[in-house]
Amino acid sequence: MSAAAWRRYDTDRSGYIESNELKGFLSDLLKKANRNYDDKKLNEYTQTILRMFDLNGDGKLGLSEMARLLPVQENFLLKFEGIRLKVKEFDSLFTFYDKDGNGYIDEQELDGLLKDLCDKNKMDVDPSKGLVDYKRSIMALSDGGKLYRTELEILLCQDSPL
Repeated sequence: MSAAAWRRYDTDRSGYIESNELKGFLSDLLKKANRNYDDKKLNEYTQTILRMFDLNGDGKLGLSEMARLLPVQENFLLKFEGIRLKVKEFDSLFTFYDKDGNGYIDEQELDGLLKDLCDKNKMDVDPSKGLVDYKRSIMALSDGGKLYRTELEILLCQDSPL
């Protein structure tokens, strides 16, 4: 994140992005990706992002924590913009790849899911490079190699109830 962008969202100049400032960032991001949302959804997105990226649990994001969020935003939300899964489609995909039914998918299960998404959406992705980048940016969000349903839903669903 550039210094200018950081200052734009760190409105109180505390050196951190607090949840209300994060909400502004996410709101801009969702508009840029043409995603519809309401206040309830935005609040839940904000809480989920905090849970995923606030490594020290202080309820705000420092620069290093925000730095983890941005490659995902650029890599994923924008490159995968053409993929507009409905929650119902996502649920059946997730269930299919969560073979052991434990509520999360691991790196190998993610491989299959991404390949399917690219095929289904006729995306021309170089499997050796493109998918590796997507996978890396998604796995950066994982909790010890586990990607939970909610987190993936935020990334992939246009009508996520979050």
